Amino acid sequence: MKLIKVCAALVFNDGKVLLSRRPSHQAHAGYWEFPGGKLEPGESPAQCLQRELKEELDIDVAVYDTVYMLEHEYPGKSVSLRLMRCSIKNGREPVAMERQEYAWVERRKLSSYDLLPADRPIAEFLTKF
Repeated sequence: MKLIKVCAALVFNDGKVLLSRRPSHQAHAGYWEFPGGKLEPGESPAQCLQRELKEELDIDVAVYDTVYMLEHEYPGKSVSLRLMRCSIKNGREPVAMERQEYAWVERRKLSSYDLLPADRPIAEFLTKF
């Protein structure tokens, strides 16, 4: 089974967490997720998040530590997901570069969003503290 390494950002603003919704042209369209993407060859997890968040949401981020890791199996592939704590460097509001939606969500309300299956355990983890 193919293993895909993915990095996702945990970005807080006024106690809320940043989520983005997968656009209609991508796999798993319509699901909400912690923003990020696939780790490219030769790229560090921090570089991956800086690149992906710039491309998708036009924000520059500082990347700190890994707060959660998991593996999830989808039909035909397995995803190794690393969630890393980040902050927006320039304080700007994200811009939906791929016409996707984004939202700032209170941790206790994360479960009300239709999250990707791999992101659901992260939401459960975040609501515990």
